[in-house]
Amino acid sequence: MLLKTIPYPFGEAKYYPSFIHVKFREDLDVVELEYSKQIFKDIEAFYDGAKYVVISERGLNTSFDPINMKSLNLSKMQGLAVVSPEGAARRDELIVEQGYYKGSFAFFTTYKAAEEWALTFE
Repeated sequence: MLLKTIPYPFGEAKYYPSFIHVKFREDLDVVELEYSKQIFKDIEAFYDGAKYVVISERGLNTSFDPINMKSLNLSKMQGLAVVSPEGAARRDELIVEQGYYKGSFAFFTTYKAAEEWALTFE
């Protein structure tokens, strides 16, 4: 059940009881640190200390520097799913990104598969 939607200039976040679906604009080249900080500030305010899973949906050409994770409070995030079209370069990036996050991490090519995975944490 969708609880809330927050639009951003770079995409939108949809809040559900136990997970957030952050969908970045298809034409976005880089997920900037400032974008991530804003999203996680809103997530922390919404879930108010409860644990959650993040589904990050990105276009094949949208990059994310995983070093940015060190600047975010991820203590309540129990899982991270990345949804993106398949690509050799994307897979290599995600392997690096997974090394920066200590919780459950998964990669999907469809949102529906990521949603089913996120629901297993309830």
